Amino acid sequence: MHTVQSYIREQGTAGAVINAVLNPAISWLGNRRMTFVPLTGDQGMIVDTIATAIVLSLLVSLFVTPAARREFDAGRLTGGNIGSFESAVLAHWPSKAWSFGLLTGVVAAVVLAPLMYALISLLGSGGLSFAAFVILKAAYTAALGFAVTRWAILRQMLRHRANPAHTG
Repeated sequence: MHTVQSYIREQGTAGAVINAVLNPAISWLGNRRMTFVPLTGDQGMIVDTIATAIVLSLLVSLFVTPAARREFDAGRLTGGNIGSFESAVLAHWPSKAWSFGLLTGVVAAVVLAPLMYALISLLGSGGLSFAAFVILKAAYTAALGFAVTRWAILRQMLRHRANPAHTG
């Protein structure tokens, strides 16, 4: 039996590591001849960030949600405190993996893309070297992977608490 907090820590760390390695590797494989990644444009950081946020969130949710649901329904997860703001937001989000992942991805893209634009613009640059972009991508995909994992697990906890007799 796990506590929700330890389960989030384990699953979130795994998600963070996988995403920190996999997403930059995909970028490197697809664009390794690039020396500079522009901020905007078809191969720019903003387009890449939007696509990555949506796909990452959807895939993480598709893996994490069913596993968390099984753990809660089988009674293998206990405890679990959730902040009132986080609880209020997540309680209104879908509990199904596809819709949760897509919604989370769109929200992440809406938040991350302007932040990325502001950050790079404040540096006075129209982009980053490919190596710097890959490092930045490793950092933000690790954080996003952990966050989506956390929220997917907590959403399933709320679903289970609302209907503890639910078995699937």
